[in-house]
Amino acid sequence: MSLNYEILAPAGGMESLYAAVRCGADAVYVGGKSFSARANADNFTDEEMKQAAEYCHLHGIKLFRAMNTVIFDSETEDFFRAVIYSAEIGVDGLIIQDTGAAALARAAVSEMPLHASTQMTIHTPCGAMEAAKLGFCRVVAARELSLREIRRICDTGIEIEAFVHGAQCMSVSGQCYMSAVIGSRSANRGQCVQACRLPFSAIDRSTDGDRYDLSLKDMSYVERVKELLNAGVFSLKIEGRMKRAEYTAAAVTALKDSILGDRELPDDMKRLRAVFSRSGFTDGYLSGRINRDMFGFRRKEDVESAKDVLPQLSQLYRNEAEIGKIHFLCTLKAGEKSRLDFSVNGISGSVFGAEVQRAVTRPTTAEDVIKCLSKLGGTAYKFGEADTDIEDNAMLPISALNALRRSAVEYIDREIISDNTPIYSISRNMPSVRERSDAVTESPAIWVICRNAALVPCVAGTSAEKIIIPLDEFERLDFEGGYDRFAVMPPAFTFDEGRMTDRLMNIYKKGCRQLWCENIAHIRIAEDIGMATLGSPRLNAANSYACDEYGKMGIMSLCVSAELRTGQIRALKSPIPIGIYAYGRMPLMLTVNCPIKAQAGCRHCTGAVTDRTGRKFPVRCCGEYTELLNCDFLDVLDRLEDFGKIDFALVDLTEEISEAQAAMLAKGCDVRTELPHGERYTKGLYYRGII
Repeated sequence: MSLNYEILAPAGGMESLYAAVRCGADAVYVGGKSFSARANADNFTDEEMKQAAEYCHLHGIKLFRAMNTVIFDSETEDFFRAVIYSAEIGVDGLIIQDTGAAALARAAVSEMPLHASTQMTIHTPCGAMEAAKLGFCRVVAARELSLREIRRICDTGIEIEAFVHGAQCMSVSGQCYMSAVIGSRSANRGQCVQACRLPFSAIDRSTDGDRYDLSLKDMSYVERVKELLNAGVFSLKIEGRMKRAEYTAAAVTALKDSILGDRELPDDMKRLRAVFSRSGFTDGYLSGRINRDMFGFRRKEDVESAKDVLPQLSQLYRNEAEIGKIHFLCTLKAGEKSRLDFSVNGISGSVFGAEVQRAVTRPTTAEDVIKCLSKLGGTAYKFGEADTDIEDNAMLPISALNALRRSAVEYIDREIISDNTPIYSISRNMPSVRERSDAVTESPAIWVICRNAALVPCVAGTSAEKIIIPLDEFERLDFEGGYDRFAVMPPAFTFDEGRMTDRLMNIYKKGCRQLWCENIAHIRIAEDIGMATLGSPRLNAANSYACDEYGKMGIMSLCVSAELRTGQIRALKSPIPIGIYAYGRMPLMLTVNCPIKAQAGCRHCTGAVTDRTGRKFPVRCCGEYTELLNCDFLDVLDRLEDFGKIDFALVDLTEEISEAQAAMLAKGCDVRTELPHGERYTKGLYYRGII
């Protein structure tokens, strides 16, 4: 069977780009100096980005630019200009996370292909279809999917890009806030400090630095890549913009060998493991074997093993990749300009050089011409053949012949680059955002996430405007009153979207008409069922354009990102009511591989993981996934006036909250003084912000 595919390689700098192209990648993705989710890579200046585009297009491959961070209102103009510049230099597509950023990109360059970043947490068919509705032509699927789940998304018909080799985070991409909360460096802003790679223990003792229970091995599906292609995956993506060029060369070569069967894969895999791994590789998610074997960390022997393979890997991309053989015809006639006709790969043309002189001593011979024209070292071309039409006694200096050859190569380069560079229609009119005219002037309403159905009666007895209940708890709920104030919270990550939808239909029939949307798939599901939609902080709305876009998608009210400062929230413009996460143990990670289950087993659940300082981070079991919660409670209920005219304050009642505390919190009271429970409190990122 003939397979249609693309090998997509990472490049953090020009050397890695050369390695990717010369080893046979079909496309390369890079980041600029801003808006890149790998801000700590070398990344590309504007001029380097232009050079990268030209080099890729010279070799007939595509260049994608990762602009996959959330953006703030203060950055929207710069983002808009960066999209325009990307179009002007012929970038072939943009990888985007932020829905507001996607709206800006569409407004600037409507024809620009947009790829939905893995940071959008798309892992189901409905998520992929909603992304297509937003204008994305490709979806980068979540890393946590099995082959069967990947196939289901591919069956939607949208083009799918899947990671096949490289690092994988403990958290689902786009749902990690640990780095931001611990060190003010946001993963959603490309500044992740990889806190999960530090010592953590999932057993019931303080870690002494010898356990790394939040660190996963690198993934590698290289040996199973044909299964992915047969499932419908188009783009095979290698992670690694922060890794060296030799890593890129090794990964691209191994993928090509796996697909084409050109060489023995075991040798490729040994080199891949040597150049970079964390205790080896895993295919646990793809195989559905989610267990302890997936965990690993960077050891001394892993680092030292790279020394032996780096020299041989650098040889893989030492030479320029060949485009084709050039055929020449050189015409030299005294008194006329020198002329060189040429052809290669269907491109032909002529260049003219210095005037040909009459020889005083030695005339130029055919051998002289051929010798000069054959000097194509350092270019992407090989010498084919050369004919000459040289008049008797004609003479042209060797330097002029070399200049003629260089002009021909430059001509061919320009033609090939032009043929492979997309041309876009560009609008320089930055769009406006819609804004409500009926913003609240009084105190914000209290919305409550009630994670324990037993607390619902005492919360329902307060004036809380919304009561949001997880699906599992809602199914156990037996409430006598009406459900006008209620919303159901579906799982933030699921492997069986069909079954989840059926369960939500039953909740709808029960009388609940509102859905708390944890990802964009839920927006589509709510529309199909006929439920109103409320936006979770997990949607990462961090700018006015995102608020506007979610409003267009049907979201009725939106809880904005908890990574915003108070001033940024005050300045937001939104056509829909907005609120903040005001109280609770903020989720720091959403992970499919439970660290406690993997290390200790469910029967020995400790309920928390412990860092090297002795702090305990609670772990909430959500069935198909777990949430790692902050060790401190976030509480800004006493400072709501600092947030401006927000419409609601979200109170998240975690499992340890008592009925008395729940009732007080649902009224917006400060339980730290009234009902202390011995926990530490934080104001989160609202006052210290993120870098």
